[in-house]
Amino acid sequence: MVTHWVRYEEEKRRYISFCGSYCHTCDWHSGKIRKTAQAALDMFQEYGGFVKQFQAEGVDGDNFSRGLQILAESKICSGCKAEVPDYLSGEKDRCDIRQCCYEKGYSLCSECADFPCLKLKSKPGVVKWKTIENLKAIERAGLEQWIDNQWRAHTSNG
Repeated sequence: MVTHWVRYEEEKRRYISFCGSYCHTCDWHSGKIRKTAQAALDMFQEYGGFVKQFQAEGVDGDNFSRGLQILAESKICSGCKAEVPDYLSGEKDRCDIRQCCYEKGYSLCSECADFPCLKLKSKPGVVKWKTIENLKAIERAGLEQWIDNQWRAHTSNG
């Protein structure tokens, strides 16, 4: 078992999304998307020939450059659970999975009797990030062991 500073309840409360995504492995949360966009923007600006090449293909170089700039300046994602809207004010959530769990009082989709439901299985991100598999692994291994495994995998690759 990993014996470093991992605070399991804090990880569960903030960095394991309702659907089973793990923030620390996400390119948006880690800042990788920002860094990559900045590197691409720097290269695009340094090598002026890209503008002509883009124009030849019918792509607006200014819009492309602006898009990279927006990504490079964007905030790092604070995590799914940090973004829970104020439901009491009637604010609509952009994530219906999060809204469903929050309204039912669940911390993870796997706490629901309907897990894995059609709402969860039909989301492309859930499939891409294997979040149902993550939730099943949490059930099998237990939260602390699963987080330890994620930290081992994450820190050995990073």
